[in-house]
Amino acid sequence: MSQPNKHRIFQPDNLLNIKARRSDLSVAEMMAKSHQVMADIAKVYPQWLRSDLRALAAANEKLRAEPHTGAGKPDLFRIAHDIRGQAPGFGYALAGDISASLCQYLERTERFEAAELHIVGAHIKAIRACVLQSLKGDGGATGQELMAELTALIQRNE
Repeated sequence: MSQPNKHRIFQPDNLLNIKARRSDLSVAEMMAKSHQVMADIAKVYPQWLRSDLRALAAANEKLRAEPHTGAGKPDLFRIAHDIRGQAPGFGYALAGDISASLCQYLERTERFEAAELHIVGAHIKAIRACVLQSLKGDGGATGQELMAELTALIQRNE
């Protein structure tokens, strides 16, 4: 005996029309509008970066308080990852590079002893220097030297 076909095909609603409204603007007008929005955000991004830096410092304190549990590591990674993605788009490429280095370091670090905590702290201090000195772009010679020092610090510990 064969069983009746128990399969049904569902056609989901097209919710894209709800989420993405149509526009009467041309592509050039939309691009101009998006560039203006980005310029507006760029004006306040230094405050966002300072806020992220405070959150990084708090997560680092949490990690330092409980280094063997790794408390604070997920927050450190998330915040550094956000900075890595956002900072270059608003002119802070060096802060983005330092944050990328911190993310890579956190990904491959399981245990946090004094040396590992020092490396994490050095990254946060370097990001703080970018913010306090308004180091835009790659930071020039200073930025290259800073990245070289962080890289050497990591290599000495491996």
